[in-house]
Amino acid sequence: MADDKNPKSPGTDVPSSGPARPASPSNGPRAPTPPPTTAPRAAPARPATPPGSNSGSNVVRPAAPAPQAAGQGTPSPSGTGPARGGPARPQQPAPAKAGSPPAADGVRGERARPATPVEQKAPPVPEKDVPANEIVRELPEDVLGELEELQQKANEVTAKLDPELEGAVGFTHFDTASSQDNLVTVLMTRNDIHQLASQTLVRVKSKEDKRVYLGLVVRGPFAEPDAVSANSTIAVGVVVQGKKLTYTFDYHGRAEIEILGEELDGKLVPPGRRPRPKSPVFLLDEAESERVLGMKGNLCLGMVVGYKHMEARFDPMDKSVLPRHTGIIGTTGGGKSTTVATLIHRVQKAGIATIVFDVEGEYTHVDKPTEDAAMIEALRRRKQQPEGVKELHIHHLMGRDSRNPRHRNLHPFALNFSSLSPYAISEILGLSEAQQERFHKAYDVTKLLLEELGIYPRTAEERQQVLELDELSTGYPRMTIQHLLDVVSTYIYSLSDEGKVESRSRSKSSSRKASSSSESGEGAEAEEPVQPSLPPLYSEFKHHFGRVMGRVMAHASRNEISWKALASKLHSLRRLKLFDVGSAPGVDYGSMLTPGRVSVIDLSDTDSPQLNNLVIADILRGLQETQEARYQRASEQGRSVTPVLIIIEEAHEFLSASRISQMPVLFEQVARIAKRGRKRWLGLVFVTQLPQHLPSEVLGLLNNFIIHKITDSAVISRMQKTAGTIDESLWNKVSSLAPGQALVSFSSFTRPLMVAVDPAPVKRLLVE
Repeated sequence: MADDKNPKSPGTDVPSSGPARPASPSNGPRAPTPPPTTAPRAAPARPATPPGSNSGSNVVRPAAPAPQAAGQGTPSPSGTGPARGGPARPQQPAPAKAGSPPAADGVRGERARPATPVEQKAPPVPEKDVPANEIVRELPEDVLGELEELQQKANEVTAKLDPELEGAVGFTHFDTASSQDNLVTVLMTRNDIHQLASQTLVRVKSKEDKRVYLGLVVRGPFAEPDAVSANSTIAVGVVVQGKKLTYTFDYHGRAEIEILGEELDGKLVPPGRRPRPKSPVFLLDEAESERVLGMKGNLCLGMVVGYKHMEARFDPMDKSVLPRHTGIIGTTGGGKSTTVATLIHRVQKAGIATIVFDVEGEYTHVDKPTEDAAMIEALRRRKQQPEGVKELHIHHLMGRDSRNPRHRNLHPFALNFSSLSPYAISEILGLSEAQQERFHKAYDVTKLLLEELGIYPRTAEERQQVLELDELSTGYPRMTIQHLLDVVSTYIYSLSDEGKVESRSRSKSSSRKASSSSESGEGAEAEEPVQPSLPPLYSEFKHHFGRVMGRVMAHASRNEISWKALASKLHSLRRLKLFDVGSAPGVDYGSMLTPGRVSVIDLSDTDSPQLNNLVIADILRGLQETQEARYQRASEQGRSVTPVLIIIEEAHEFLSASRISQMPVLFEQVARIAKRGRKRWLGLVFVTQLPQHLPSEVLGLLNNFIIHKITDSAVISRMQKTAGTIDESLWNKVSSLAPGQALVSFSSFTRPLMVAVDPAPVKRLLVE
């Protein structure tokens, strides 16, 4: 007997689909398989295959049970009763007769093979008492009961689901050995990928331990296939053959979120735990995102990347922003100058006094609206208009030209030699150790002569100022470079042959006159006429050569060569016509600090970084002293002082590592201004395309950063160490930023953000 449980007993050849296979001649004919008495669950019928017909034709021919023919195998399960998968086809081809030609298949259009002699010996199975139109039979009562029970359980489970989960955009994944602190993987459906854009804020509700976290998307979202690995051969093949295959795997999304903190009683505290796996993740709307990120205030820098309507805003009157000092950094063409022009326009509208050290003259026309077509179109998209700043004033050195020579508010100026620290002057001139010694000796003699001749100090108040004078930050009042040159010339003369003779004769003459005066009772020495052989003096000392010579002899020095080298450098500094030039006025610091005024220091015609450094150092000192006095008066009167923003272009030229090593006093002066300015509403902005030239001491003064595109990985690595608040995921995007995009890290922001800086509405001159 054949095994009834074996679906492929010998003599059975009934495939479930496809063209019919011919029966083996040795097995004899095969009778149709009778259907079972009980039909499977709710499945459409699969037809039995009559002899001589194609096995692929789904013909239903229910028949009464019949005895098996001799030599026939066990009935195939594929021919028993109605089958699952769809209704049976109604075609019923007639069985082939012995000796007749092959009949055509009524379903597939294929022709059946001729019956073999063995097949002709098998009589057809009689079909009695079987309804011809029976396709699907009714399910038994027990099966229907099971289905109803399953449906009831499914409804109960669905009713217990949290309706809040409908708003979830993803769920937290399990952690792995490569998981990192504060980073959590989120998985989402294919339809929700678009909701988790980069920089999007989310709230994670850990249901298991009832904790709530705030996070931000820092990586992704990425698309991963559901069924196979993304790097598998079949996944790669499906994508590569995209021109030939329409099929693709279904996929899901994956993103990495950085946990910003845990929400406790409405406050965000540092997280001590992680969300549990399968915690739902929800999007924060833009209003709540603005609150969480700290986007408040009326000064807009641009649009936050990842949001449709969120603007990067801050309060210009917040002491944690502008007075905390800012660095605007990026390569050429990244958008630094546009950012500076936009910032000038915004802070001027906020009533802040703005001073710009412009080494190229780019900002000498910012009082006019922009004429650049691309900038105008960008402004239109932001629903803004081209507009110049109000009350622009341009300051330039006497004898130098400005890039806007016809401006109505043009102010030529000269520096006061007395305002520069003697230590800063010796550093700027690059004096040797011997020259520095002689420079400070001549400086001290000049101070004594100014006091003896009544030039300074004259009053008790001025005498008190002399006692409080700090020569590391400023010079001696009323001293000019010509006063110092006259003293140096006298020293050189005293070391010459004529000077030595003159010194001896003057010493003898002084002794005789002192004795004569003692006898006659006269205490004052009469001034001797200047001899033609004496060195010419050009300052107020020219009428008092005797006193000058007397002071030089009292503080004698040697080495005529060092004195001549010092005189040469001082003469070269005087020829710059930078100090005490005729009737040229000094810088009016008070007017620069007027609320809402933009003062551009135009240094485009100097062609000397050394000269620029002198100007910047002196004006910074003057601004700091003036702001100090104003802050003191405002505090005494119980009112606030006007905020001041100072922008230094090409900061690497002013404060490079090499210059600071040569001019430590100058850097100390700038560092003092930076530290004291934080409390006095005096903010500095350093703009540079070469941050690698800035020493760590300067970068350490910065608290806020606007970083445009940087392509040098070494520079990025160094900046990454300096700006420690910026995470690695944002640094990875710095090298590919588009013009105008910037990584912005402000003290008022909860975290650094990618920002599309607004176009500048003011006119900016291009640098050739």
